[in-house]
Amino acid sequence: MKTPRYQLTVRAVAAAAIAIAGSFYAVPALAEAGGPEPAPTSSPTATASPAAPVDTTTPAVAPEVSDAGLAEAVRRDLGMTLEEFNAAGQLARTAADAVPSLRELPGYLGISLLDGKILVEGSGAELQSRVNELNGTGTSGVFVLVAPAAESSAAPSTTPSATPTEAPTAAPSAAELVASSTEQLFQAYVREVGPAGLQAVAYSGGRFIIRTGGTNAAEADLPPVPDQQAAPVPTAPATTAAAPGKISPADFVARYANVQLEQAPPLATEADVYGGEGYVIDSPPRRTICSTGFGAFSAAGLPVVLTAGHCAEDGTAAVIGLEPPTSATAGGSLPLPGSLASFGSFGFSQFGGLQNSWVLNPLWNTDDPGEPGNVGTDIAVIESLNGGVNVQPAATTWASAANPGSTAVKIIGMVAPFKGQEVCRSGRTDGWSCGQVEETGIYVVGGRTTDPADVRAFRGFLSKNVQSSGGDSGGPWISGNYAVGTHSAGETSGENFAIATTLEDSLTKIPTAVQLQLFLNKPELVAPENLTFMEGQPITGRVPAAPASAVAANSKVRITVANQAPLEVPVDPAGNWTYPAPATTGPLSFTAETVNGFSHSGAASVAVNISDLDAPVITAPEGGAALRTLNRIDGTGTPSQTVKLTGDVSGSAVVGPDGRWSIPVAGPVYGQIAVHAVQTAPSHEDSPSVTRTFTVTPVAPAVASIVDGLHFSQDSLPGTISGTGLDGADVTVSIDGTPAGAAQAGAGGAGAGARAVVRSLVPHILVAGGRWSIPFPSGLAVGAHTLSVTQSVDGVASDPLLLTFTIDAPAVAPAGPAVPPAGPAVLPAGAGQLPDTGAGQLLLMGAFAAGATLLGGLLLGGSQLAAARRRLVR
Repeated sequence: MKTPRYQLTVRAVAAAAIAIAGSFYAVPALAEAGGPEPAPTSSPTATASPAAPVDTTTPAVAPEVSDAGLAEAVRRDLGMTLEEFNAAGQLARTAADAVPSLRELPGYLGISLLDGKILVEGSGAELQSRVNELNGTGTSGVFVLVAPAAESSAAPSTTPSATPTEAPTAAPSAAELVASSTEQLFQAYVREVGPAGLQAVAYSGGRFIIRTGGTNAAEADLPPVPDQQAAPVPTAPATTAAAPGKISPADFVARYANVQLEQAPPLATEADVYGGEGYVIDSPPRRTICSTGFGAFSAAGLPVVLTAGHCAEDGTAAVIGLEPPTSATAGGSLPLPGSLASFGSFGFSQFGGLQNSWVLNPLWNTDDPGEPGNVGTDIAVIESLNGGVNVQPAATTWASAANPGSTAVKIIGMVAPFKGQEVCRSGRTDGWSCGQVEETGIYVVGGRTTDPADVRAFRGFLSKNVQSSGGDSGGPWISGNYAVGTHSAGETSGENFAIATTLEDSLTKIPTAVQLQLFLNKPELVAPENLTFMEGQPITGRVPAAPASAVAANSKVRITVANQAPLEVPVDPAGNWTYPAPATTGPLSFTAETVNGFSHSGAASVAVNISDLDAPVITAPEGGAALRTLNRIDGTGTPSQTVKLTGDVSGSAVVGPDGRWSIPVAGPVYGQIAVHAVQTAPSHEDSPSVTRTFTVTPVAPAVASIVDGLHFSQDSLPGTISGTGLDGADVTVSIDGTPAGAAQAGAGGAGAGARAVVRSLVPHILVAGGRWSIPFPSGLAVGAHTLSVTQSVDGVASDPLLLTFTIDAPAVAPAGPAVPPAGPAVLPAGAGQLPDTGAGQLLLMGAFAAGATLLGGLLLGGSQLAAARRRLVR
């Protein structure tokens, strides 16, 4: 019975890396032919709507999506943030790039992951030197050389649910051989033991594993009318006794110092369960279901879909149609409609060796020079897609069956699997499930006939915590935004495990070139203020990565100008691209499209201007300067041409015969200042724009209600602290270093002109109508206090205004007739007034007896001036 999906409770410590399946070496290292470099890959949403027609030669562009659903799925299944999951895929790409240079060195074993590091397993001076070189390429010490695991492998072990095997005939100390790779070990096993009962030859954690079990057979037939509740009948495990003329598995393993023997239940491919996300297959006398994998392109650039090879039933099956996502087990199990949307047909398919051949090469012991073990793949291509099928470069997370693309994971490349890698799988039966790669190797499963000798082998990887069920076959396995494999098999009973075919390897088995579909965003322009360039000047832009973690490697931007041949310019890893402006003045329109092989983003329309005028130069103030005042902007240009300023300062001036110009600043400005300058001339396009940024520190605000050195009686404190400042500025008031109003924020207002937001413990006061005010803090102790007031514009703060005042204890009234209270104190003329700061109409205010009335009036003005953070002071 299928084990239920469970939630991971511990945050995964591995990030992501890559180790080519079968590329592991032990001492002494043996040379092994390197596989092809990973090609870029992508995946469609498996359930794209077939209703709308689409040009099959130009696949549709992926829609905009939200990361919210994906982030929740990754958090739920892996205990990771979306950023951590994407980083895992990126680390895998870093490791993949390093593998070719490592595998040729003596002492190299392989690559695995731990705690966000890429562990290079092996030893030797040359290997250490290469690891040091890799860490010197901006990877910040992510590569770590670790010694191979020193485990004794002669003694057999079992998986948690398996039965122990017979003991080896030789003691561990008698082992004379050292396995060098899964390929070498697989061929030796088939030659000396035979394929019967063999399930896997894998590598994990510094050791090689021979896994045996029951005789693998084809899955049990389903009835002519599929029963959604029907389950495959498990095959009873068979013995692993030696065939005539062969040695036993235990005897074989005993010869090796670094090989371990395991026994497990037989594997079963997971195609023949009805219902789900994917497509329906007619394979007489029954119909079965598989899941779509990754979108791709044929050699002619036509869209195709990759899936599991065994779903094609050795080329005899036919694709009936797409299954609605809501009919999937993962999507709610609604009944299938009477007719299915047309999908496509099987083209190339391979399950096992070439032409679906079995493991044992029948000619190996004759004059055939080949190896006895026939290792193939499990891959099929669905081609001749219906014109309404819109293949997308993404894998659905099943967060929404009604809208699977809204939270789909975008695919930007391909990596091979390695132990410890964080992976997720999508399929129509068990939906979305994540875990870690447990091992990589060669796996053997039952074929498509009833002959006991019909077993097929392929290179792949296994996970013990990823969930899967029948019908998930062909579905995508991903790491971050990278494709890793397609689903192939799972357990029939007992301990959970899921097995996938390594995509990198399976693509090499397809006889005609197949190119994976990639997610690409449209290019964006990064241009001057007036979108103007000079002839030959770079027109710059960028390709955004989001919602993916990076831009697909080797992408380009295709520039198309009317009546001209398209031009492709490269995109760097950060997504930047440049295009030299042509030698034509005036408006220029063109389209820009991100392309990567046959993958493309869709075209973006761009309109710019080409000018033959040089841009002016701003010489003062210097860029980034911090100024106290700004009186003018100076620069150089072409004599007799006019320089125009826009932005936070505007104006114009004619360039003098000496090539200089100067434009005065009308009125004070404060805060973050950006100025744009162009040169103009009659009958010419304005020149490109240049920009200069700097800051101007605002003047200190004024306090009108408190005079420096003033005394207050504790029983007659003023109602407010108030003053004047720059309209739109933020005023911060502190008493003895503590923000004023912190204790009163919950009961009173934040002051005149304060923003209508949730009250903060550190309120900010917005100057409105040239004025600001806050309630006088309660609870101040008797004695001297220091008042500090600053104002800021765009985050640029003034110097503080510092005043002192004293709170006196109330006088004790003498016994006798009551004395009427004294009249209000009269401040001397000019008391509390700051020197003129040149800030325009800054009104000085006396102590407010009716603070509440004034507060209401100031709030009316504040709502109109809240956006005026940086402008001329009125």
